[in-house]
Amino acid sequence: MLALSANQLEAKPLDPDIALLDRTAKAFAKVVQKARPAVVFIRVEKTVEKSTAQGPFNYMDPFDFFNDPFFQRFFGPRFHRPQPKRKFKERGQGSGFIVDKKGYILTNNHVVGGADLIEVRLFDGREFKAKIIGTDPQSDVAVIKIDADDDLPVLPLGDSDKLQVGEWVIAVGNPFGLSESVTVGVVSAKGRNR
Repeated sequence: MLALSANQLEAKPLDPDIALLDRTAKAFAKVVQKARPAVVFIRVEKTVEKSTAQGPFNYMDPFDFFNDPFFQRFFGPRFHRPQPKRKFKERGQGSGFIVDKKGYILTNNHVVGGADLIEVRLFDGREFKAKIIGTDPQSDVAVIKIDADDDLPVLPLGDSDKLQVGEWVIAVGNPFGLSESVTVGVVSAKGRNR
């Protein structure tokens, strides 16, 4: 795979296409530099109850899927095999960004929903425990809060009604704790709520 940035290309100083690419790349870099201090890494832990059915060689019972409610809709309870359940700690992670200097963070419901423990690592390395303020599973949005003593870097919320299909967007996140992961794309559609 070949990857080049606009500033690596040697071009004639008067080539307007290359100059436009260079200005666009620099504009993206400026946005990322401004956004990254407000982007956080979120680590969660939750207790879940799962079947402990195991086969003779310590693997999960291959027929345990009959206990899944999805399959019971098709096969009915005649295949249901009650299994002992046990509580497990499940760990997860995700990204979010600070939207208020008081420590409010916007993230996804699938990241923090049902969590017993939420830890947030800031761009500067500081870590805080967080609490859930509110979640909306349908839109997959959640707000959590940390208690920090000083002013925090903030990313302002935009107006999605003004966003147009085809406009450039930049996503900055911390997947798997890898800071400053950035991707660029365009708004492909709006109002897909059906």
